[in-house]
Amino acid sequence: METPGSKHRPLRRLSLVMTALVAAGVVLGTAASAVAASSPVRLEAGPQTGYTFAADASILTRKSVSLAKPANVATDSRRWIGSRGVYLRITSGVLSGYYVRESPVAYVVGRVVTATYSTPARVSLPAGTYLGYTFDTSWKLATTKKATVASASAASTSRRAMINGRPYAEIVGGTWAGYWMPIVAPTVLTANRISCASPPKVAASPNQLFRALPAGASEIALTFDMGGRIDPGLDIVRRLIVDRVCTTFFPTGAMTATTQGQTILRLIGSHPELFELGNHTNHHCNLRDGGGGSPTTAACPTSPPSAAFIAAELKDAATILRNASGMEPSPYWRPPYGAYSSAVLTAAASAGYTKTFMWSIDAIDWRPEADGGPTAAGIADKIVANAVDGSDVLMHLGGWNTLDALPSMIVRLRAKGLTPTTISAILR
Repeated sequence: METPGSKHRPLRRLSLVMTALVAAGVVLGTAASAVAASSPVRLEAGPQTGYTFAADASILTRKSVSLAKPANVATDSRRWIGSRGVYLRITSGVLSGYYVRESPVAYVVGRVVTATYSTPARVSLPAGTYLGYTFDTSWKLATTKKATVASASAASTSRRAMINGRPYAEIVGGTWAGYWMPIVAPTVLTANRISCASPPKVAASPNQLFRALPAGASEIALTFDMGGRIDPGLDIVRRLIVDRVCTTFFPTGAMTATTQGQTILRLIGSHPELFELGNHTNHHCNLRDGGGGSPTTAACPTSPPSAAFIAAELKDAATILRNASGMEPSPYWRPPYGAYSSAVLTAAASAGYTKTFMWSIDAIDWRPEADGGPTAAGIADKIVANAVDGSDVLMHLGGWNTLDALPSMIVRLRAKGLTPTTISAILR
C-alpha cells in the first residue's frame, strides 16, 4: 500500500547509496564524460583484461583474454573507478559485463570531449620537438604540423579530449592553432613531445654488417621492408605518425614507382623527424643466388648476378627513392631475402652502400594466416617477448596483420622500457 511519501523512498535510498559510494572513493555512478547508450569500442589485438569492482573500488573479479585480431564491441558507460582511472563498461563480446581500462588499445572510437575551458587553459611545452594533428570527420589522421621548442614554452587550449584512446588538447593561437596536441595524460596539460630520434646517418666508412645493433640506451630499431604487397602500407605509416614512432624503411625502387608507393614515400619524406630510408634494391632480386624478384621476376637473372648488376640495382632504386621522398637512402641497405655473400657486399659497397642491415627478430608478417603466418596478436607477442636493447625488428609495409599488431606492440614495448626508434639513433 502506498503511504504519503513512499513514492519518493527509492530516490532517497539511491541518494544514500550514491553518497556512500562517493565517501568510499568509488565513482561508479559518475560518468567521466557522457557516451551514447551503445557507443562503439575498439579492443586492439593482444592481451585485454576486464574487471568488476566492489563499492570501495577494489577488484571483485577479472577476466583476461588474448584477442587474435581487433574486436569491435560496445560500451554504455565511460566512468572513473575510484583513483584507478577511466574505464569502459563493455556490453558485447567476450568481455561483456566487465570494465576495461581506457587506453590506446581499448577506446571509444572517435572523440570523447573530457573538458572545455571558458577561458583558455595553459599547455606546458618543455623543450623538444612536437607534432600537432588534425583529423577527418571519422577521426582518422588528416594533417600534421611539426615544430621544435628550444626552451620551455606554453600554448593555450580550449578543450581536451580522448581521440581513439589518446589524450589531446585542442590548441588555440600560435604555431599549432587549430591542431590537436597530444598530452602526457588525460588530466595533465603537458604536451607529449617526440621521445625517439631520427638523426643524420652515420658515416659510410667502414663497411659493416649488422644483425643486432649496439645496446646501451634501451632502444630497438623498428624497420619495415617494402618490396611486394603494400596495401596496408599507408595506414601503417599513418599509425606510426600518430604514435610518434621513429622508424627506418627499406623500400624497393619498383614498388616505390607504383601509385601506392609514391603516396607512401611522400608521406615518409614529409616526416624526417620520425623516419629515415635505406635501400632494398630496385627489383628485389636474390643478389647471391639469382632468381627472386618483385613484382615480376623478369628483371632478375637466374644465375648469381654480376657486380655491375648489383650496383645498378642499388643506384637505380636510389634515384626513385630520392625523387619520391626527398630522402637519401645510402649508405644503408638490406639484401632481398637476406641473401648475401662477400662478393655481394663488395659490389654494394662500390655503389656507396657500406652499411648492410639484417635483423634479429623477424615478424614473418609477409606470410598470410592461411599459409601458416601469424595473427596480429602473434606478431606483437613475438616481438615484445624477444625484444631487448639493440634488437633490429623486421616487419613489412605489406604485412598481412601488421597494422593490427602495432597498437599492442608499441604500448607494450614502451611499458617494457624499450623505445622503438631508427637505426641511426642507435648507431649514434
